[in-house]
Amino acid sequence: YSTSFANRLVESVYSLCDSSTNVAFICCPTGFVASQHPYPKKNTRLLEFDQRFSALAPGQFVPYDLNEPDIFPSSLKNSVDIAVVDPPYLNERTNKKLAQTLRQILRPNGKLIIVTSKSVEPALHEIYCEAPLGPLRETRLVVEHERLANDFACWGSWDDAAHFGSSSFEE
Repeated sequence: YSTSFANRLVESVYSLCDSSTNVAFICCPTGFVASQHPYPKKNTRLLEFDQRFSALAPGQFVPYDLNEPDIFPSSLKNSVDIAVVDPPYLNERTNKKLAQTLRQILRPNGKLIIVTSKSVEPALHEIYCEAPLGPLRETRLVVEHERLANDFACWGSWDDAAHFGSSSFEE
């Protein structure tokens, strides 16, 4: 993703937050890295397989293996207010595993933000169809990237998600 997109994503995410909001970036190190300087919140986590990111913020890094969607710290159960997800593979299987984790860590009134290829949109609407994971609405946040063959978009799970990413967006 472009730096400007990562910054807009993070700005939009944190416009939804107050000081007590728990944010989890799942398989989304680009967003987590972009959040570290302008929004250094202690209650932000990165759930990620790549251990290199643990050096950036050791107290906020949570090792996460997509192939073991039920393995994560028990302290994360029903604790996440906003989850930002960037599925590493563009397929149904990956999204089903992510949804399995999200059902366990997202609070009942939590918000889900997914950045992925439009090629998997039909599967997204099928997998993320019930609250708090859905129904999903495509947001106004325009995804900018280099060297990606597919068109990407951003979806959100809450009522006003269609306005997420617009310059005048406020919850």
